[in-house]
Amino acid sequence: MRICFLLLSLAVLGNAPLSAAEESDDAATTNDASDPRMAFMKKALARFTIKVGERDDLGKVGEPCFRLTNPITGVKDGVIAVYAANGGRPDVIAKFFRQKTGAWVHEFAVIATDDVTIMRDEGPFWKVKEYMCEFADVPDSPVPAAKPLQRLVQMRSLAENFSVVDHFGLNDIVDHNLRVLSKPVYRYSEEGRITDGAMFGFVLGTNLQNSLLIEAYKDDRGSRYRYAFAPMSIYGQDASYKDIHVWGVEPRIIFGQNCRKYFSQGYQVAPDDKLPD
Repeated sequence: MRICFLLLSLAVLGNAPLSAAEESDDAATTNDASDPRMAFMKKALARFTIKVGERDDLGKVGEPCFRLTNPITGVKDGVIAVYAANGGRPDVIAKFFRQKTGAWVHEFAVIATDDVTIMRDEGPFWKVKEYMCEFADVPDSPVPAAKPLQRLVQMRSLAENFSVVDHFGLNDIVDHNLRVLSKPVYRYSEEGRITDGAMFGFVLGTNLQNSLLIEAYKDDRGSRYRYAFAPMSIYGQDASYKDIHVWGVEPRIIFGQNCRKYFSQGYQVAPDDKLPD
């Protein structure tokens, strides 16, 4: 069951509306139906779907989960959105934003781990060549609690033990310690092995640069928490858990169809797109 944490929206987790404690840090600005930029971003992202192997159901975009700006690069507006099938674990996380030049850019971080094709207007758009999202057990994982609210408390506590450094820039690289959002921007589950899952954002200002997925997972080894990182940036990053290095990714300064594992390119405007100011 998928939940994007939008202010004043009703989402279901055990058939209950979200409490104030469960709303995302920047949710208030994602729900303005009269905003022409938001309407454009939602329409543009809806052109894409995600095909995973022989699975019949395509991953489709949900409501934007988070709205962002980046004062360092002059990005004035953008969103994070999740593509998933049947409201489960994300197949792909998208970042869509407007540069200071007025051009729009879309980026895709792939979570599904095999045979993923991003489709645009029902035709193949980009085929993933390499996969970089891998789940690992949280060290000394607690047993996931029985109730959703208790699991949320556990997952938030685990997220606070992770830290991410973003090696920002092309030539003169500046290291930034990213700030973890205190509330998840997306909540999900899948019948069978994933009892509960939450996606936490690591941000620079309000620009989400990395997504941390924490999920209560169950198999023949029992129930425990696992985690995975999905970098939302072309720059290198490193992550630690309780000050011990656990993950890293190299810079991926490649664009368009040459991208192998993280897609970044200027958005190709469709004939019926109405560009906002």
